[in-house]
Amino acid sequence: MAQNLQKKPSKGILKTSRSVDGQDGAPSTSKRPKEQRFDEMNIMETFHPADKDYGHMKVDEPKTPYSEAIDGDLEPADELDANILAAKLAASMNKPPKCVEPCDSDEEMDEPEEVRQRRLEFEKKRKMHYNEFQALQLARKLMAQEEEEEEEDKETRSAT
Repeated sequence: MAQNLQKKPSKGILKTSRSVDGQDGAPSTSKRPKEQRFDEMNIMETFHPADKDYGHMKVDEPKTPYSEAIDGDLEPADELDANILAAKLAASMNKPPKCVEPCDSDEEMDEPEEVRQRRLEFEKKRKMHYNEFQALQLARKLMAQEEEEEEEDKETRSAT
């Protein structure tokens, strides 16, 4: 077996370059690289007809309203007078903000008694439903009371 390891193979397992280049082991004679040629005029006529416009559309837009400001021909806007502004602020300090003022909507006044009663009942139920924190605290308190009662019952039963 050691003798077989010493021997060199008579023929290699890899193909020689001559066998890749041509058929039957003869080298190829053409040195010209393969290239592709396109008929560009045929492509232009087929895919780009003269009467077809591919998405190049002209959009007529109105003039920009701020074009005058860009030109700088405008006069400066009316400037605020600090005294007038201070007087308006002082006058409004006595009044509450408009968003805080209570408003009586006409919708509530126009609705019949049944509808108003249903709406009030719904609002009450909604407040009860969304008052989860207090409901959870009440549930814990009730559970603790039940546990205490059970312990007392067990103690009284074991004592008798």
